[in-house]
This record gives sequence, structure tokens and C-alpha cells, in this order.
Amino acid sequence: MTKSKFLRVGALLGALTFATSAFAENLKGAIVVMDLTTNAFQIEMADQAVEYGKEVGVDVQRYAPAGSFGDYEGQISIIENLITKQTDIIILVAGHTTALVPVVKKAMKAGVAVVNMDNRLNTNDIVAYVGVDNGQGGKMAVDYIAKKLGGIGKIALIQGEAGNPVQILRTKGFELGALVHPGLEVVAQQGAHWTEEEGLKVMEDILQSNPDVDAVFGESDNLAVGAARAAKSAGKDDIIFVGYDGQQGGYAAIKAGDVAATIRMDARRMVELSMDAALKYIEGGKSTEGIDPETYIEPELVTAAEVDKYYKQ
Repeated sequence: MTKSKFLRVGALLGALTFATSAFAENLKGAIVVMDLTTNAFQIEMADQAVEYGKEVGVDVQRYAPAGSFGDYEGQISIIENLITKQTDIIILVAGHTTALVPVVKKAMKAGVAVVNMDNRLNTNDIVAYVGVDNGQGGKMAVDYIAKKLGGIGKIALIQGEAGNPVQILRTKGFELGALVHPGLEVVAQQGAHWTEEEGLKVMEDILQSNPDVDAVFGESDNLAVGAARAAKSAGKDDIIFVGYDGQQGGYAAIKAGDVAATIRMDARRMVELSMDAALKYIEGGKSTEGIDPETYIEPELVTAAEVDKYYKQ
């Protein structure tokens, strides 16, 4: 299986065709994420899907389970309902690597164009996968921390939802970074639920056992911002915090000097490529010929030097 590591100009040309294609005007689309209440990045992905759908003529609706962030059974129920409604396109940010595979296969068999975005499913029975190299992003965070610390220091990791595909990859990237920078000592590695309040609570625990920690990588901007709040309350103003996702809350914290950096993912680009792949699949008679099975967008390190490009006041 090939991977498209970089976005080619040709991958974007399809949008111009689809925007004027009559067949797209009657298509019903859906984006199914894990959370539409507290997770800023998932909300942005969903909003971008609705917006881009309007541009290309597809009526896109947003869906997420009403339960907890890890409610993949809720996602299964949503997809079952979308199959019944004869939805044409589903962009899925999967809450579990394997549990959603049977319902995704059912959707594809029913003629639904399913594109897996961001959180990787353990199946090839989809139109395509579009995401960010989260392993690279996790290592990028540690490389930045190592540079800031001169290669020596105590670091901690605040993980996202345990078992989540993104969490697994970001953690692997962090661990690889720690290996290639032997002067960094990992003194804590603790899981959380992606939220700011969880980041705060976990950081309080870390400071209790490791008050001399030098840097913290939070696997989401929410976690990093919450951890920075805990450090500020404890009078620890010299800890380096790095987040992930590239959200307005993270950018604001960088502007304020509370967080040093974030690893940005381009939600709009992922949505565009996912929708274009689905439309190409439908226009081609529901064939994956000519569609890259996997496309990975490179993450971007955003520090105070770059934040003004993305921060919206």
C-alpha cells in the first residue's frame, strides 16, 4: 500500500470539478466525530466539513455520540442510522481502531462512500484514509523540547484517551523522541481525557511527585493549556509546555506565554481531501481506482514566531 506523504497539486484539482458537477448537488453527506461539545479540534473538523460541503454542493450534517468521548458504540448507532437514511458520503473520525470496522464494511457494501479521517481504522475496506502523521508530530514535540532544554532535563507526558488511535501514535512519537535524546528523562506518563480540566488534574499529580519537571507534552492543546494552568497556580512559571492540534485555545496560550508551542494539524486540508476522495469514488462508479488509499499531511510546529499566522482574536 502506498502512502502520499505530501499533498500534490493534483489532489486539489478535483474540488474545482466537483464544485460544478451536477451529481454532487443531490448528495447527502455526514461527518461522524467523537465529540461536538468539548473537543475543539473535532468541532473544527465537523464545521469545516459542513462549510466545504456547501462549496462542492454536498449537504453535510454533523454527528457525534451523546455519551462520553470514547463512546464508539454511539458512533456505530449513528452509522447504522445513516445507512438506513441512504446517506451517500460518511467522513468518519473513528473512536476505536477495530470496533467500528463491521459497521463501516456494512456501509460500504450498502453503497456509502466511507472516508476514514484522522483516527485510523484497522481496515482497508474504505474509500481512503486521510490524516496527519501523528507519530511524527509527537516526536516533533520532543525534538522542540530537547532544543529548548539544551538536550538535558526532566520531561512528562500527558496522554489523551487511552487506546484512541491518535493517542497511540502521539505517544509512540513521544517515546521515540525520548530515545533519540538520551539527556531527557521521562519522569511521568499519565493518561487523561483530552480536556483542559483533565490536563489540570493530571499536572497537579505530576507536580506532587515531580516538582522539578522541566517540560510537559500534552497530547492535545486542551491538555497543555490545563497543565499550564496548574503550573501557574503552583508558582511554577519556568516549565515548557507543548500542545497538539493547533486550536485557538492553544494559540491564545502561546500568545500569553503560558504554552511554548503546539503541533498544528490542518483540519480544512484533511476535510477537503476526504470529501474529494468520496466524490471521486462516486463519480467513478464507486471505484477506488486512481484514489490514493492513504494520504498523510505533515504536522507543523507553531511557536510564538508563527502563531500570528493562525491566531484569530
